[in-house]
Amino acid sequence: MKLHSVFISYNRGELLARALDSYLETVSVPFTLAVVDNGSSDGTQAWLRKWKRRTGHSILLLRENKYPGFACNRGWEMAPDDADFLHRADNDWEFLPGWCRHVEIAFRRQQIGQVGLRTDKEESSVNRMGQRRPIIWNVGGNMVIRRELWDKGLRYDERPWPELPKGMSEDSYFSPAVQKMGYRWVRVRRPCIADIGLHHVQVGDLITDPYYLKSWADRGFDPTKPPEKPERAYRRSSRRR
Repeated sequence: MKLHSVFISYNRGELLARALDSYLETVSVPFTLAVVDNGSSDGTQAWLRKWKRRTGHSILLLRENKYPGFACNRGWEMAPDDADFLHRADNDWEFLPGWCRHVEIAFRRQQIGQVGLRTDKEESSVNRMGQRRPIIWNVGGNMVIRRELWDKGLRYDERPWPELPKGMSEDSYFSPAVQKMGYRWVRVRRPCIADIGLHHVQVGDLITDPYYLKSWADRGFDPTKPPEKPERAYRRSSRRR
């Protein structure tokens, strides 16, 4: 496995530093690394310039927030020719020892094109009966695909979140696109990453962090109220397509 990893960054430089440190401490396969910053305004871009000089890894600094789909596509365009797997990571996750091994094991299964780095239990939501069930329409944002899917034309939807149906993001379309190409997606069976932000707010919780207030508002939610069950938003959008 030769991995090309792209970290998507937007503000919160202290979390990005933790995420990158954990990645570099735990990655156990040949790799290249790039960070695409979505127009951060908190000093993250200045920190990234220094980080590039110190480490030699690649960065791409956008002037404005183009949202994760656009940023990841630009980062994957930077992949060297010999990279056979493409990895997307966000800036609020910490990598755990052994994660590369778990990803390699997941790709051994037949016709797997995409592997999510969270387990089914971690990437789940609560249904109407109060039961926690795995999210069934996409693997989540931190994931790996086979390079051959990219070569065949697979791309993230680059629309900004406010232009997508309520509750949807670029992830909502990416995993179904993998399936349409004749591949399957799975999640790892062992924990590979840990949430160091507030990315997964549970149904019934109120959002208070400014970063996530903006994120949820961009996706059509009222951030002053508990978020809607995500499966409802997905089903409603699927009926419209």
